[in-house]
Amino acid sequence: MNELVGAKLTISRIKTQLLDIAGELIADDLSDKNYAIERLLKVVEYIDDNDVKVSEIQI
Repeated sequence: MNELVGAKLTISRIKTQLLDIAGELIADDLSDKNYAIERLLKVVEYIDDNDVKVSEIQI
């Protein structure tokens, strides 16, 4: 069970880092970064859709 909780924490950290990167790209005024921002947000959306919900983890 500890492995599942550890994996959940790792996924949350990855998601946070991706959102931080997307935020930095949005803050930058260069217009050619829209594709990168969209791809990062799609990865975060995929993680949200496929992540194990906390209520499903039985301790």
